[in-house]
Amino acid sequence: MVKTKSESVPDPTRGKSLMYWEPTYVWTTKFLNEHPELKVGAEIGCAAGQHIKAIMEETKVEKMYGVDPYITESWDMHGFFDINETYGGFDGLYEEVCDMLSPYGDRVEMVRKKSTDAAPDFEDGCLDFVFIDAFHDYENCNNDIAFWHHRVRKGGYVMGHDWDHGSHPGVQQAVVEHYGDKVTGISSPVHVWYIQV
Repeated sequence: MVKTKSESVPDPTRGKSLMYWEPTYVWTTKFLNEHPELKVGAEIGCAAGQHIKAIMEETKVEKMYGVDPYITESWDMHGFFDINETYGGFDGLYEEVCDMLSPYGDRVEMVRKKSTDAAPDFEDGCLDFVFIDAFHDYENCNNDIAFWHHRVRKGGYVMGHDWDHGSHPGVQQAVVEHYGDKVTGISSPVHVWYIQV
């Protein structure tokens, strides 16, 4: 029996994610295409992997690291995905994400660790950009910025999701505390912030 495309390349979002976050993906891929010097990046908090997939398909980024532990205590997406019912647990979701991204070969490397545990594996200045989209509370976003800012080289970009988002005020609070008025924030429906370091 020949596999269909949907069987051979899974969609862990079950077609949902683009409805919610397509404006973010469109903005990010456009930004990366306008900055071709940004060749190596990391996404902190990957969920169903659709953002990395969009970057792989729409840009010439050479390498993306996807950092996400895929565990209950590091997940605030329960309103979007029923992990146990849909995937049989986090191992199932992680496997589907890896399968979906496998056609991109060495261009994608998944790192199944908490953000703060994974950061020491990366040397300071080794990344051209980082996109922070993990836990959306103040404390965790603050930690993610603190741990990942220095992994980005001078002239690169620290970026993230959920700027000016009514459900996640802690994100903007943490970003502004770190970067003040130097940060650029883009409101709904994009909800992206960024700063050149």
